[in-house]
Amino acid sequence: MLRPLGRWDWPAVAEIYREGIQTRLATFEVEVPSWDAWDAAHLPRHQLVAVEAEEVVGWAALSAASSRACYVGVAEDSVYVAANRQGRGVGRALLDELVAGSERDGIWTIQTSIFPENRASLALHLRCGFRVVGVRDRIAQLDGVWRDALSLERRAGAVPSQPPTHPGSTSRVAGEGVRLCTDMAPNLSAAETPAS
Repeated sequence: MLRPLGRWDWPAVAEIYREGIQTRLATFEVEVPSWDAWDAAHLPRHQLVAVEAEEVVGWAALSAASSRACYVGVAEDSVYVAANRQGRGVGRALLDELVAGSERDGIWTIQTSIFPENRASLALHLRCGFRVVGVRDRIAQLDGVWRDALSLERRAGAVPSQPPTHPGSTSRVAGEGVRLCTDMAPNLSAAETPAS
């Protein structure tokens, strides 16, 4: 069962995140943040948990990809599944619901960065309609070692006619930002640029 993630879920969510951090395959992060820091960094309507027998077994969330108004419809996903529940469809269910929720709310692109060694996450994202758009060679260090990251994205089936409104933004400001970014990129096809 999937449901919205709440503060009361944080101990279980933090433990699953800690497991992912310890693998050194999931993130450049080296410690779990506080609930307040984590919650502030993620979009409130796009925080989910997967629950089996009243136990949180996975979580997923979207965060804003940028604070610039023209990117209000671009988000980054995070999907984590408890080590003892991996390979059972939990990640797929979470990511499918993130995608569906993002499209309901007018988000036109979900992006993510994945270590090339994280074959399970790469396969999951490819199955859910993401495509690799680049490789960021030696983008950052983890434990003193330079690591590459694959950049993936998934575009919505239809670009919304109006940009979404996230907390802290307004439709007017977001719309102006979209027009500015669109005007600065006149060589993009209409299918590649959001309508203003």
